[in-house]
Amino acid sequence: MKSTVKTLLTVLAGVLALVLTVSACSPPAEDEDSGGPIQVNTANGSVTINGTPKRIVTLGSQWMDTALAFGVTPVAYLDNIKLLTGSPSPWVENKLDGATALDPENLVAEIAKADPDLILAEGYMPTSQPENFKKIQEIAPTIPGITGKQVDPWQDLVKLMGTLLRDDAKATQITDDVNGQIAELKASLPGIEGKTYAMAYMYSDDQIQVLADPDDGAAYLFNELGMKVAPKLLAEFRKTKNPRFPISTENVPMLEADVLIITANSPALKKALAKLPGYSDLTSVKNGAVADMSLADITGINQPTPLAIPYLLDKLKPAFEKAAK
Repeated sequence: MKSTVKTLLTVLAGVLALVLTVSACSPPAEDEDSGGPIQVNTANGSVTINGTPKRIVTLGSQWMDTALAFGVTPVAYLDNIKLLTGSPSPWVENKLDGATALDPENLVAEIAKADPDLILAEGYMPTSQPENFKKIQEIAPTIPGITGKQVDPWQDLVKLMGTLLRDDAKATQITDDVNGQIAELKASLPGIEGKTYAMAYMYSDDQIQVLADPDDGAAYLFNELGMKVAPKLLAEFRKTKNPRFPISTENVPMLEADVLIITANSPALKKALAKLPGYSDLTSVKNGAVADMSLADITGINQPTPLAIPYLLDKLKPAFEKAAK
């Protein structure tokens, strides 16, 4: 259990590189209605799905939420937010009723017991748990992370899920609905265009994890609002090419931005963050444009999903409003 939770915490901190890439997803046009095979090409080899999957296992909140957005309840699931916080995310609520929560300690056996016809795994699994990944590949067709980025864009997951379920119209509807809500918020805050943001997670007494890549999957929401990564973080990314990296607590001024989205690994660390030298001098803090998030919330931003984004827009709106003035 410790190794699995450590892996999931690493994903939250954003320091785990995802290495799988889907280079093609191609259902033959003549077979789409009849459930012909779909081939998904990944860095670990091609994966063929025959027919429309009925028994899906999801490993990780992004795939889990994506399935739920289609009205599909996984037969079994691994919820990294629940493993981290002890509770399911607030945007999931009771949507998993009837599904089996997988035990990380007995993962392969429990997946086999669920008798899936498709397994959707997070992109970290082939590198962080290669033995388990190899074993679950033998149980059913297994698709891991799809873009090779540290976080997959949620709309790419929705598009692929629509292909796998032979329901492209539903995928378009889901994507359009979420994008519509983002566009509505942007229209209500014309001053948000061009504003900068910093996202920070204080996970130890002296380390703060930050997002710096403007093309990361977690940056999509902010990009749609016309916002930009904090200048000092962006400069560091351009120099090092590290999309996410830790900064020491003495480098709090690197978080200078119009909006600050923060969380910490404990209430004590959150209080410590607010007392760090330079914190009170940040523009976002002076203007009250700080979004104080829970671990579940920050995970939803860090690994966005079509269920998480609408919920988080309401949580982020007050800080956006202060910055947009």
